[in-house]
Amino acid sequence: MTSIIATSGSDTPRYPSVSAGVHKARCIKVIDLGTQKNDYQGQISWKRTVLLIWEIPEELDGEGKAMTISKFYNLSLHEKSTLSQDLTSWRGRAFTETEKQSFDVSKLCGVPCTLNVIEKNGKARISSVMPLAKGDKVAEQVYPSVMFSITDFQEGKKEVFNQLSEGIRNMILRSRELQDMNQDLGDGGNGSDLNVGDEAIPF
Repeated sequence: MTSIIATSGSDTPRYPSVSAGVHKARCIKVIDLGTQKNDYQGQISWKRTVLLIWEIPEELDGEGKAMTISKFYNLSLHEKSTLSQDLTSWRGRAFTETEKQSFDVSKLCGVPCTLNVIEKNGKARISSVMPLAKGDKVAEQVYPSVMFSITDFQEGKKEVFNQLSEGIRNMILRSRELQDMNQDLGDGGNGSDLNVGDEAIPF
């Protein structure tokens, strides 16, 4: 009789991930995911969400390509929000009340930083975002910068959307902004620079 034996192993491929530690990095993608549904212990809420993706040029995968790491944020600059805390640490200065009213997160694209990466539940996670040390530099940018706004999609500008991964596109399509839209994917299927003293704030 033929036997089919189950084991404790997993056939799920384990993709290489960024190692724990401090890494020089550059933000390469800012993706507006729209207003996403959050179900926490049966409590439903909707929050505007953005995805930031960084490349780490000195951390290579098995094919010799620069690795990337990402983090989801609620699009809020409330002083207690994770986005506000990470950006404040990154730029080295708190936001003014005026900046909080209209900060354009797309200006983060191309900005270098230092990432502190930790391992949590077997996955690489960004613990903190800091500026590069004075005089330090990150290697030349590897991947092209990508900025996606859900407003552009609503206006029929779908070129950038069509370049995103299927998983991210599906997440965007589940946003409250697009739930009532007739989806035609089209693919067959601000502010000025600020300075404090002699030190330039990166964004």
